[in-house]
Amino acid sequence: MASLSEQDIILANKIADRIKNLRIQITGAKQMDFVIRFNVEKQNISRWESHIKINKKTGEPKGRGITIYTIQKFCNIIGISLSDFFDDPIFKND
Repeated sequence: MASLSEQDIILANKIADRIKNLRIQITGAKQMDFVIRFNVEKQNISRWESHIKINKKTGEPKGRGITIYTIQKFCNIIGISLSDFFDDPIFKND
């Protein structure tokens, strides 16, 4: 597998933030409320919201982003399109 560039990591972390923000808007701060409402495994929500971090010792990325298929699955669960998901200021270039 190819290593992730800095831009890849930034994008993956923005996606994780967007998922978390949408989840909070829909069901509140607790992941468990989303799990109960949408019958989704808590481990999945935790993984979807996890940031990729850089290992300070090795400089290698730790964690992984989610696939576009998983983003689509999340969008289907909450009833929005991929366009709606990515149409957010978090994805606008600075």
